[in-house]
Amino acid sequence: MAENWEKQLKDFIKRTGDELKRTGEEIKVEAQRLLDEVRDPARQAKLKENLKDLREKAASLTKDAAEKLEGAVRKVEDAVEGAFDRSKEAAPPKARPAATPAAPAPAAKPARKTGKTIGKKAGAKKASGAKAPAAKKAAKSIGRKKPSA
Repeated sequence: MAENWEKQLKDFIKRTGDELKRTGEEIKVEAQRLLDEVRDPARQAKLKENLKDLREKAASLTKDAAEKLEGAVRKVEDAVEGAFDRSKEAAPPKARPAATPAAPAPAAKPARKTGKTIGKKAGAKKASGAKAPAAKKAAKSIGRKKPSA
């Protein structure tokens, strides 16, 4: 019985070895074929052409997207400016007409002191020699400048 088992084991090992040799040869042939394809100048030229086409398409899509985004920003800016213009027109004029004589400005009332404050004292900023805050500047445009009309 031991001889029968040894014979079966040897046969199995032989068959497995033959299959491994065949598989190894198939892998070697396939690897060589792939290397030949990669090294083929015609194939490389075709791949380079495909990559160039993809690069050009990506550049054009990016340009189109940027133009659409700029257009959207312009529309938003126009809408915001229009809303501010409408609110200015609806508000009553604050300045007096130039034809009427200017009246002296009423004296400003002194600020009332209230009880306790949170944080720095109101006069602490001026006492330390700090400058008064500058007037707010107009908001900058995000997109391109509007063409001059």
